Amino acid sequence: MAWNITGASAAGATPGGSWNTSTYPSNWNTHPCPEGYRLPTKDEFQTLINSSTVSRGGGWSSSDYGYIKFTSGSNSVEFLAVGCRLNGSSGTLSSSAGAVGDYWSSVARSSNNAYTLYFSSSGVNPQEYWDKQYGQSVRCVR
Repeated sequence: MAWNITGASAAGATPGGSWNTSTYPSNWNTHPCPEGYRLPTKDEFQTLINSSTVSRGGGWSSSDYGYIKFTSGSNSVEFLAVGCRLNGSSGTLSSSAGAVGDYWSSVARSSNNAYTLYFSSSGVNPQEYWDKQYGQSVRCVR
């Protein structure tokens, strides 16, 4: 499900068939992933960090997005620093697009917060948490 990734307004910010039809999704572990996929746990993000070589690329700016790459043997996975949509009624695109990345985990911290894999040009943290109303990125796994 694609989000409108440009502009400052909320117009088009809600994807078609949105899994988040209420303020706090009741099935946070499996949605918005397709059948057979799920969001990683914060412990799985930590394991990825611990068992991989971490490298960074890009310019870490709004004109040259940064990214983080985890490599283990011949396997690698990259996460783009796309920022997020801010919560509340505006749905504005965060000014951090290109400079930071936040990817949802399946682990709720409370009824209205969940953990993310957060990273920037200077560090990576799987213990960050945000309000579930924020439009963070997802990376589904099997």
